[in-house]
Amino acid sequence: MIRTEDLTKDYGTGRGIHGLTLHVPKGTIFGYVGPNGSGKTTTIKMLCGLANPTRGTAKINGLLVNRSNTRKIKSIIGYLPDHFGVYDQMTVWEYLDFFGAAYKIGTKVRRKRIEEVAELIEATHMLDYQVASLSHGMHQKAGIAKTLLHDPELLILDEPANGLDPHARIDMRNTILRLKSIGKTIMLSSHILPELGAICDHVAILEKGRLLIHGTVAEISSKLKENIALDIVIDGDTEAAAKILKAEKSIKSVNVSGHELDVEYTGKRAGVADLNAKLIKEGVRVLSFSEAKVDLENVFLAVTGKKDGPVVKASDPV
Repeated sequence: MIRTEDLTKDYGTGRGIHGLTLHVPKGTIFGYVGPNGSGKTTTIKMLCGLANPTRGTAKINGLLVNRSNTRKIKSIIGYLPDHFGVYDQMTVWEYLDFFGAAYKIGTKVRRKRIEEVAELIEATHMLDYQVASLSHGMHQKAGIAKTLLHDPELLILDEPANGLDPHARIDMRNTILRLKSIGKTIMLSSHILPELGAICDHVAILEKGRLLIHGTVAEISSKLKENIALDIVIDGDTEAAAKILKAEKSIKSVNVSGHELDVEYTGKRAGVADLNAKLIKEGVRVLSFSEAKVDLENVFLAVTGKKDGPVVKASDPV
């Protein structure tokens, strides 16, 4: 759905995007990760035709992003910026009707489309609410509804969960997953890394305008020399098992909790199997031996070279 080759926007003094080459498969959720000022919004503007690249190309569904294709590109993309305008005096219905008219959707079709979009994102109950009365989570839903009116194939959502409370974030995540289920491709820019890790099929990590790495979270993690969190459940003396593990140079830490061992391993990935074999050889009854779920926050810190301290597992509170 998205393919860029050497995409560059040079603002001088190192600012902008430099040599961005990536692809986003159709029907996937793509997480675009980077600190403030890394170039995420600049990339999005170039993809939407709102900024011209210094060099390189971008294609949306095979169409080259340029002036001659602007109208076609805009029909394919639904873009929700991190801050977007609303009209407080309108109801949500009136707000959506206004933008439906701007998209040149006919009156009868527009009414049906508003109802379909509201039902899809579970916002039917708020259609008669005045925009000024909306909570932040409802405000974001209204924005997504507006973005969906012309039925775009690609949704580009810039920080859609920013500032939301935990319940609203869960609701937003479920909304995004529903959109994927009906075949939408979603490019999702966000700083809330645990949220991205839970729903994204592919991730790109950006820093200072340069792409550091691109792939699934698991693929990226497997390429890194990073700590691996292991969950080991023992039937028997866990302290004895912990002592065996601590004797290994590749083990950074072992925490015992009941019959479970939380182990931080820093050796080569192939060596994980050797640890299990050693425990069994030493007479330890191992009930389960598994790698903790990869956590995007740890991946991001490892890729950007800022990882320090113990591994945070995906199951841990953030």
